[in-house]
This record gives sequence, C-alpha cells and structure tokens, in this order.
Amino acid sequence: MTDASGRTKVSDVTVHRLLMRSVVSVLEMYHGFRKQFPKLTRAADAKHLQIWGNVDYDTAYVWFESLAAAINDQMGDEKQRTDIASVFTYFQGQLRAGSHEVENCIEVSFIENLFWEVKPSFATSVWSQLPKSMQRLYLNFHGRPPTQE
Repeated sequence: MTDASGRTKVSDVTVHRLLMRSVVSVLEMYHGFRKQFPKLTRAADAKHLQIWGNVDYDTAYVWFESLAAAINDQMGDEKQRTDIASVFTYFQGQLRAGSHEVENCIEVSFIENLFWEVKPSFATSVWSQLPKSMQRLYLNFHGRPPTQE
C-alpha cells in the first residue's frame, strides 16, 4: 500500500517482524561463535566440561564464561594465543545486532570474566584490542582496567 505521496506504507506489525528478525538470540550467538571459531570453541568446551560436566545449548549463556576462561589461559602464551581482534569484532557485531539478553550475556558471562586472574603484563596487549564500548562494560563492573596491579 502507498500513501498520498506515493511512499510505501509499512504497518507496525511488519516493522516489528523485521526488527525481530534482526535481533540475535544468545543461542544464535553461541552457534555462530562455535562455527566461526572452532579452535577456540574446543578450548572453551574443555573448560566448560571441567565446570559443568557437559556442553550443550542449555548452558549456552554460561558457556561464554568458559570462553573467557579459555582466552585468559591463552593470554600468557604467545604461541597459543588466538586472533583476539576477530573475537572482539564478533562480539561487537553481536552487541549491535543483539537483544537485551545478548547484551547481558556478553557483559555478565563474557566481559566480567575476561582477564580474571591474568597478570597485568599479559593483559596489556589484549586490553588494547578490546573495543572501547567493551572496555566500558569491563570498567563499569571492575572499576579499573586489568592492566593495573
């Protein structure tokens, strides 16, 4: 349908459906990450199995804690370190496209656990790659960057 000026009219229902299609769920983010980063996924799965006993979609939200732990383990080992910039880019895209649930998952399950018990000297190069918006989430929770003693 068009209005008097010839522009296409879109109903509120259609707009809502289009917006909902663009919203990413935690489960979609979980599956997308696993597909895009298989090596890091294996490391996170190993961590997750130690804590939770199994890896499946029912624990997708808390799986991102295990992912943060796997990344933390790699921070001190240059040979093992993953392409962290790509991981952060992935999450930044998810923050833009995701729902409140996705934002909460990234903040609470991933960002708050990132750098946990990592020596500041190991955290420095990774912190500098973390996008400013994600640094703010970290600082809002921890109150200081992980590069300080």
